[in-house]
Amino acid sequence: MTEIKDKPGGRPVKKTLERQNRVVSTKLTKLQYYAVKRRAGEAGVKVSEYVRQAIITAEIVPRLNRQDADTIRKLAGEANNINQLAHRANAGGFALVAVELVKLKNGIVEIINQLSDDWKNKKRKRL
Repeated sequence: MTEIKDKPGGRPVKKTLERQNRVVSTKLTKLQYYAVKRRAGEAGVKVSEYVRQAIITAEIVPRLNRQDADTIRKLAGEANNINQLAHRANAGGFALVAVELVKLKNGIVEIINQLSDDWKNKKRKRL
């Protein structure tokens, strides 16, 4: 009898890093599942491959931290100040509140720039 050695055909063995041997499970509602299934179909891939790609390429936006929330509250407070100045301008004329409006505008611009700088700095960081 002759011994049969390894056949040259067949699928090559995957490298250790290419093997998909970890499972991450999650629960979805019917609506969520069908939405994912539809998007995968539109992309022309299986649901599992669509989810894999979505996990890798997704960017998670964290919730507001305490400092950002305080800054947004300041901005809302400035809106209240604008409203009060508008009432005073209607009652006594714009000239009476012009200086205060310029100060208020500068304060609002400063707050917006602070938020913008924070957003840009956070955007550069990856989770």
